[in-house]
Amino acid sequence: MSNVANESAPAKEVSARPRRRYDSTRRAEQAAETRRRIVEAAAGCFAELGYARTTLAVIARRAGVSPESVGAAGPKRDLLIAAFSHAFAGVETAGPLSAQEPWAGVLQADPPELAGRIADVVLAGQQAGIAMWRTVSAAATEDPGLGELYAGLARRRRADNLAAAQVLADRGLLRPERSVQQHADTMALLNGFDPYQLYVLDFGWSPQQLRQWYVDTLRQLVLAPPA
Repeated sequence: MSNVANESAPAKEVSARPRRRYDSTRRAEQAAETRRRIVEAAAGCFAELGYARTTLAVIARRAGVSPESVGAAGPKRDLLIAAFSHAFAGVETAGPLSAQEPWAGVLQADPPELAGRIADVVLAGQQAGIAMWRTVSAAATEDPGLGELYAGLARRRRADNLAAAQVLADRGLLRPERSVQQHADTMALLNGFDPYQLYVLDFGWSPQQLRQWYVDTLRQLVLAPPA
């Protein structure tokens, strides 16, 4: 009589089908693409319809996604900020612009080319973002709840230009008679939307005329004269 306890048990059948792996990278890419479409659609809707008439459903139709997807991307006021950032910089930005392209490279340009390189980046941002800026300004006036949003943009505008001015100061390229903060505030005015609104849209200047004025003003008020 054989000893059953010593007999080896039959091996369990192992499935040859590989276990499906969860592709987190692919899922993150899809989520990023969906958000990009939503933010781009929001920028177009806000610029064309204004803040009050733009609803999450309108953004969803333009983006080709569900209203639930738009709602998951954030409340309308957050989408307004994201859309403004995308319109001005081409992408949603986090952290100072001076640390991101194209600003990071432009601020390291050779001194003879510096003013022109900065002017090109600023003018491109003004042209792309002026409609969204008017929308944000109007929304802050019409909706008291958006006042802090507008104030937050102003604080970030000042901080971004201070970071850029500090890069130039570290390179020894700022006029010494003013502080870095004073130069930053001058740059905040030049780099904002006020010059484009006034000179191009109100006074009828060409973008080329605005660019030359910008280059001349930056050299006269901010940048140190060539050694």
